[in-house]
Amino acid sequence: MEEVKLSIKNINKSYGRNIIFKDFNIEFYENKVNCILGKSGCGKSTLLNIISGIIKNDGIEINTLKDLGISYIFQDDRLIEWLTVEENIKLVIKKHYNNNEIDKLCDKYLDLVGVYNHKKYYPQMLSGGLRQRVNIARAFIYPSRIIIMDEPFKSIDVKNKKIIMNNFKEILDKEKRTVIFVTHDIEEAMFLGEKIFILGNKPIQVKNIINNGNNLKKEDISMLI
Repeated sequence: MEEVKLSIKNINKSYGRNIIFKDFNIEFYENKVNCILGKSGCGKSTLLNIISGIIKNDGIEINTLKDLGISYIFQDDRLIEWLTVEENIKLVIKKHYNNNEIDKLCDKYLDLVGVYNHKKYYPQMLSGGLRQRVNIARAFIYPSRIIIMDEPFKSIDVKNKKIIMNNFKEILDKEKRTVIFVTHDIEEAMFLGEKIFILGNKPIQVKNIINNGNNLKKEDISMLI
């Protein structure tokens, strides 16, 4: 079966004399986890902000992914502290479903990430790992085609990171979404990424595209960065 690609072309971004992107093109694979891997500070988050329409491309206007509907999973969970877990989740979908559907969907996704029993809790009552699980549930419950993840496991301890990444994979096994996942952690990329884009150089280029099925070791990928 042919893989469907989402193409974004002619990305340009400079800050003063610092050229980040120059005539940069990239194709993401639909209904797969597209992992963007590169060293810290190389411009990965800038790329996310351009393709999602948060910041403007320099020069000509480009086709972003914004019109396809985007859910964001940020490094910090950005939960509203005075709303319960359940209320945080329902807030993002109240314009899309009726009340009965909202209740069922909320329970479904909170159960999928293992926080159903905490749905009446306020965010400040939860650990960082549980809060990030709520963050993932909130992204998936929103009816979007694209989920963007900007180093969402960066501040999570190793034990909770493994639990959360497993939760994430379990959801993707049940419903396909196009995921664009930025990280500088090779192990995260190997665990989640079906397609791994390695970025580098200045201005930024796609140095390699790896199918995660290629039985590469961490050391092999490290040499490509």
